[in-house]
Amino acid sequence: MDLQVSDDVSKEYLAEVLPILENEEVLSLSTFSHHQWTNRLMHSINVSYLSWFIAKKLGCDEKAAARAGLLHDFCPYDFKKKTPTGEHQAFYHPKAAARNSERVFQISERERKAILTHMFPLGPMPTNKEAWIITLADKICASMELCHVAIALARRNRLVLRTASA
Repeated sequence: MDLQVSDDVSKEYLAEVLPILENEEVLSLSTFSHHQWTNRLMHSINVSYLSWFIAKKLGCDEKAAARAGLLHDFCPYDFKKKTPTGEHQAFYHPKAAARNSERVFQISERERKAILTHMFPLGPMPTNKEAWIITLADKICASMELCHVAIALARRNRLVLRTASA
């Protein structure tokens, strides 16, 4: 898979997330549909970019916001299938994403907490500023995606995912 990134995307942002975006398991998220017309990888990239942007504007830890935003749905499986624990997907996938993120990447405690709490109010309440930002960005991106409105890096094809066969 190839990522085509327009020149207007911040190099500072890309420096934080490119090591994650080069991971094959993360790239496999592009095979799972998400919020009707997008895929889980593009959704995660949009949440990441919006979280980074907001955190930067508010003087928060933009690196943690960008990384946790990208990893908040790091679950390479079909959300429509029953979870191994029988829990509803809304409660199960944040824990799975945090475990996967810890297994594959070195994430900070701040990032782990943000991933675990991004489904608030359906799950635990966020406990740090970056977690609140990711929770907000996830809701904004999901709402826009459900309405078929391109947002963040999906807008104007600022980041395009291309498969090897394309």
